[in-house]
Amino acid sequence: FLMPRTILYRLYISWDGTTPVAETTRLLQASGENRLTSPDAIAAGRGIVDRCTLELDNRDGRYSPLNSSGALYANIQAGGAYNRPMYLEVSIDGGSNYYRVFTGVIKIPQETTPTPSKPATVTIDCRSRDELLLGRRMSTTLADMRMMNAAGWTEAQVAEYWVQQTGGTPTVDDGVFVISWPWMDDESVLEEIWALASATGGRFYCDPDGTFRYEDMTHWLKSPHTVSQETFTRADFAELQPVYSDAELYNSVAVEASARMVGAHDLLWEPDEPVTVPPGATKTITARYRQPAYSVEAPTWKAATAGGIDITSSVTVTVTASYVQRMELSIANAHATEAAYLHPFNIGGVALTGGPTQEETRTSAANGSNSAWWTSRGTTRSKALRGNAYIQTRAQAGTLAHFLLRRSEAPRLTYRLKGCPGKSSRRCGDLVTINDTAIMSSSRTAFITGISWRLTVNGFTQDIEAMDAANYAPYQSEGYFIIGTNKLGASGSLTARIWY
Repeated sequence: FLMPRTILYRLYISWDGTTPVAETTRLLQASGENRLTSPDAIAAGRGIVDRCTLELDNRDGRYSPLNSSGALYANIQAGGAYNRPMYLEVSIDGGSNYYRVFTGVIKIPQETTPTPSKPATVTIDCRSRDELLLGRRMSTTLADMRMMNAAGWTEAQVAEYWVQQTGGTPTVDDGVFVISWPWMDDESVLEEIWALASATGGRFYCDPDGTFRYEDMTHWLKSPHTVSQETFTRADFAELQPVYSDAELYNSVAVEASARMVGAHDLLWEPDEPVTVPPGATKTITARYRQPAYSVEAPTWKAATAGGIDITSSVTVTVTASYVQRMELSIANAHATEAAYLHPFNIGGVALTGGPTQEETRTSAANGSNSAWWTSRGTTRSKALRGNAYIQTRAQAGTLAHFLLRRSEAPRLTYRLKGCPGKSSRRCGDLVTINDTAIMSSSRTAFITGISWRLTVNGFTQDIEAMDAANYAPYQSEGYFIIGTNKLGASGSLTARIWY
């Protein structure tokens, strides 16, 4: 006999962008999902923006953007609710501890007019705070790239710096690989960090508490992921589905590395046709380099009239911004009557040139542990990861290929647990134990990779997706080599295996 649970919840939305307003009493139901990019899927090059849907009572027109007498009209009229902060938290059994199940920003609310059978409601689609970085575009200055290169920053430090430039404060691991040449060129911050994480076996996401996190490829080897956080038995779910998948099944993985090197002095840019500036006018142009730059000189130019008279002294060229792949210029022509034709007009400097691509391949026969399985089936399946600019060394490519191979050379085992009593402190990445005596002879451990949840006045439930932990780190029980703790050698009490 199971005692009924007491579920308390609190919903806050900052309609003015600053002050959280309690909307708890109007919440009819909520649902959402929190999901990680699995270590098995890093080659996809993309992450996941979590979602949440709220349904609220709108009988008094509080959430109606066309109702000028509505309580929130000043804030939500003309789409004013877009990207406003929100969070939802839940407490179980009347405890004093509330845990957030979602933190993010709202999209524009969708209103439903009342009918004889249904009261007025409003549905609000929400996204996790990753959404704020998805549309934020940035470019890397030459000074920043050279600073990161000189300091030998890891991928974690690069990701942290990029988020900090948007005003965020992320939590990051130490990182595994030095990224010699990181830069953005008017690109989405989130998509670029996803690409960076994909190149290094890590993941970047925003958790239910609203914290941006970068976890490197060794993250699950460390506490608290080494200890099971809870055990699921037949009493803890309505349905359990163990699933073996061949969607990402390969016995050969190739990863391409694209090196960069500092080249010789060269011409980085010149216009396709002469730049013309009318008399007394100012023109802005973008000088996009043929290759990313390591260093750039000031522009050189001459200006003349249409008849060839030199008016260079009347023209001023100002550099308004200098980035790795382009320079923004403002050109002012002070001449009162003559247009200025700039020729020659060019920018010199030192480019970052692309070295020959290198490819590292790892196979089950030479590097894996499932070679006999493949031999008995007489087949081969290959996977190639190419075109990621942040895979910059052979060592990095080889590590990533081996990492992917060990997770792809056998069918992957995952679990779907449906109808679990909701636990607001449960998080993706938790190591859990699953023990269903009806279908398994012994318990298994798994990492939670996805949580779908539903909250109503009648209860709080979750569906859980988890990845079997046995093949993630086959020597985790023995422990991997830790600098300053373990010793080199083939045997001995302090020896340990190197992580790829």
